[in-house]
Amino acid sequence: MSESAKTIEPEAEEAVRAYLRINRARLAADGSFLALLLPERFAQSGLHDLQRHIIDRLRAENAALKAKLEAVERAVGAWASPPKR
Repeated sequence: MSESAKTIEPEAEEAVRAYLRINRARLAADGSFLALLLPERFAQSGLHDLQRHIIDRLRAENAALKAKLEAVERAVGAWASPPKR
């Protein structure tokens, strides 16, 4: 815990907690702000957070699957439409 974190009054801490609870959806949607709240684990050792790695991998996999689905939908749409004369 940093020195500044040790000097926070309990009332201020509860106000921050209340703000976070009230704005949970908005904060979750803002990845850059959310990253400020989460600790960077093992920053000096070069190791990365396992959850972040898994989420990044799943996002990439999701994007690839979405691209394949869109390609299949285009192919089916082209196949199903009557030929132009």
